[in-house]
Amino acid sequence: MKRIVFFVVAMLVVPSTALAEATAFQPPKPGPEHQKLAGLVGNWTSEGECKENPIAPVERWSAKLKSEWYPGKFAVVRHIENKGSITGESIGLEIVSYDAGAKVHTWYAIDSLGWNALGKGSITKDVLRATFPAYANGKPYKLRATLKGLGSDKLIFTVEYSEDGKAWKVACTATDTRV
Repeated sequence: MKRIVFFVVAMLVVPSTALAEATAFQPPKPGPEHQKLAGLVGNWTSEGECKENPIAPVERWSAKLKSEWYPGKFAVVRHIENKGSITGESIGLEIVSYDAGAKVHTWYAIDSLGWNALGKGSITKDVLRATFPAYANGKPYKLRATLKGLGSDKLIFTVEYSEDGKAWKVACTATDTRV
């Protein structure tokens, strides 16, 4: 008889415990650091150029960018159609998010020319800045990408490079204008 009572009690307790745990779960919500990414959302045109540097060719380019929230609003996905004077047409994809555990913004980028990188950085006021590892001709470099003007209709994009992480030189600049 005790076994029957135990099984009946167990059959009632286990589902109610699971139900209590399921109803206690609340899906995460984007925090203030995620919301800072809102300044990237929208459609943009870009005009830019790279100066002589060890990372990229000297060229001018134009691009179209479509930046949208990824479902859940924890990240912004940026689709890029680029036309360079040397590299020709290419497409790129960027994902910009916030890693709450590491307390750092992440900026992952790939393109159809084979480039890919993961940058880590922060957003302060209207400036997103991230540092990426890079290699050119077998030599390691650091890249620092900066987007100034988040929340406005114009973003100033700058890419700098460094061999030691201390002395930085401008490699590329661009102006992105909201369409």
